[in-house]
Amino acid sequence: MYSNSYARARLPTEYNSGAAESASGHNTYPLEKPEDGISVGSDGDGWLFRPPENGHVITRGEVISRIVPYYEMFLTNVFLLGWNVLRDASASVKVDYSVTLFQACSDRYDIPGFDYCAASRLVWGLAGGAVIYFAVTFLIALLLWIELRRKGYHSTFTALWHSPIFIFCFLFPEEKRVDILSIPNKYVELSLWTRAHFHKIALAIYCAVCLGLVIMSLTRGTAETFVIEGQQLDEGLHKYYNPYLVPYYVAIYTFSRTLVTMPVDVEDVESIGR
Repeated sequence: MYSNSYARARLPTEYNSGAAESASGHNTYPLEKPEDGISVGSDGDGWLFRPPENGHVITRGEVISRIVPYYEMFLTNVFLLGWNVLRDASASVKVDYSVTLFQACSDRYDIPGFDYCAASRLVWGLAGGAVIYFAVTFLIALLLWIELRRKGYHSTFTALWHSPIFIFCFLFPEEKRVDILSIPNKYVELSLWTRAHFHKIALAIYCAVCLGLVIMSLTRGTAETFVIEGQQLDEGLHKYYNPYLVPYYVAIYTFSRTLVTMPVDVEDVESIGR
């Protein structure tokens, strides 16, 4: 239950009697005056918001617990692994970074024992894939914001919570940290696409693609292949575990963890909304 800026949306049976039937055939119900201590929110443009009766209040602890694994995945994989692969692949072939990014898959750079093209694809998958993922999820969050505004709900928090910059949700006061999508759709009547978890699907696709590219690089020869051979770390146990391979294993762990836990996260959201 909320206070101040959130008024509960009543069920049809709770509205004033004498409901009129609209031209479309649907019944319309005039709203009663909100209860004491609860007010209907409105903005400077005169928008009248219809906050929900119940919903999941996101605590600051939940925001922090989500921040760590989410941003850790991009910091360790995109910036650490991606940069190391670009740097080491370019150093191994003794070329500029632009060659690694744009010419590595040409026949000119067919190098025995080292799949130069796989290294280039890995960099593009980690960094370029992250850019595409952020662009898509920002667009979805914008469309969600528009849909919530169209229906008359407070839209900013929910849109941010389902966007890559959900870290700013930490700044909202408690009475506004309500995820509208945690409320059954029969009460809020949003478009069905808002329930499709598109932001999670986009993240799953990104993780699956990057996981495949990391495994491909490990099986075909990493960007550090020549350095590993030069330090005689390509024999025995060192062939499978040495300091140069640790970032790859970390990437496999973080991407796999995200893919495994995602169905659980979706189920938790669905169970809250029931």
